[in-house]
Formats: sequence, C-alpha cells, structure tokens
Amino acid sequence: MRLFLPLLLVLALPVAAQTDSSAGAMPDAPNPQGVQVGLKVRDPSVVRAPQPVMINGRSYQRPTQRELFLSYLRDSYGLPALGLSTARTLYNQGLDQPKGWGTDFAGFSQRFGSNLAITAINGNVRYGMEEIFHEDLRYIPCHGCNVKHKVVNVLLAEVTARHDTDGHRFFTLTPTIADFSGPIIAHTLWYPSGFDPFAGVVATRTVFATRIGGHLFREFVWERRHKDPKEPGY
Repeated sequence: MRLFLPLLLVLALPVAAQTDSSAGAMPDAPNPQGVQVGLKVRDPSVVRAPQPVMINGRSYQRPTQRELFLSYLRDSYGLPALGLSTARTLYNQGLDQPKGWGTDFAGFSQRFGSNLAITAINGNVRYGMEEIFHEDLRYIPCHGCNVKHKVVNVLLAEVTARHDTDGHRFFTLTPTIADFSGPIIAHTLWYPSGFDPFAGVVATRTVFATRIGGHLFREFVWERRHKDPKEPGY
C-alpha cells in the first residue's frame, strides 16, 4: 500500500497539470489590446498616415495638370521669362549680335522681341514634351542645403526630370531639346543672317547660361537658407 500511493501521485501529476493549463483559455476570443503574450501584434484599429515624400527639404506631391500649366505660363510668359529674355538681350546688344540690327534703340527692340519669342518657343516645346512623357520639369530649390548640393541641383535640372508620385530623378533630353528649339527657329526664320540653323545651335549657349544663372539666383538669392542642420537637405 505504501508503494501504491506514491505511484498513484506520480501518474496523476501530468493529468492535473494539463487540466490547469487549459482552464480559462479562449483561443477564439478577440484580443482587445491587440497583444499576445510573447508576441507583438499590430493593433488593426490604428491606421498610420502615409509619410510625405521629401525632396530638397520640402514635401513633394505630383503636380496636377493645372499646376503644370501655370508653371508653363510663368516660365514662358511671366516674370522669369522676362528676366531671362532681358539678360540675353543685354548680352547680344553688348556684342552687337546679330550685326544687321545695329546698336541703337531699334536694334535693342528687335533683339528684345526676338529673345521673347525664343523664350516662348522653348517654353512651348518644353511643356509639350513634358505632357507627352508625363515629366515634372519644375525647378525645386534645395532648401536647407549646403553650397555643393545647391550647385549639383542646378546642374541636374538641365538633364533630368522628376517622375511618379515619389518625384525621383531620371535622365531626359527634354530640357536640352527645348533650349535648342528657339534659337534654331529664330536663326532659320527671322534673323538678318538668313537661313543658318547652325548659328542657332551656337546661340543656344546663351539660353543655357541664362537658365543656369536663373537657377543659381533662386538657390543663393531667392532661397535664403543655405544650410540648416535640422534638415537632411539634398
């Protein structure tokens, strides 16, 4: 009898342990806290807002058709277009180019009108290709960047565009083709030198120079903050 009682206790212990562990368990019951013991479970009731896409220290959103059209009007006929056309006119006037227009006020007026037309042609070609290839060619200054990143941002703007909702850069010929269009058409149709498309190709250098100069103005004059340690910048 003394040997029988311990043996009975040994056989009963596993059964009792199994009964205790299953008592009160509800595997089909929902967990109101969204947490299980030993496991981290995301609460399905918590919805996190999507993080904004940051480009050059600013939040980026894919531009609408209206925004692209307004950008086209501003760059082709607004104050930026007027400033670039005036800068090229003063340069041409100082070099007396083209020779047939002279250096008096009439010559200045002809050069100014010609440069306005070149800017408008470039803007129309740019906007047309931007729509066809679904590109975003707007210039975005580098907010809170150092000098090096600002210069890189200026140069990349002439050979890249932004695409998709995240605004990533990709190589494109649109800015180059647009900048060549106006001078080539001008030297073909109304310049006093006559039909000379190659001279238009050479004259494109002033278009590139003024566009880069305009971007530099926006980066270092219009955009006052050159570097902010609180922001990642470029």
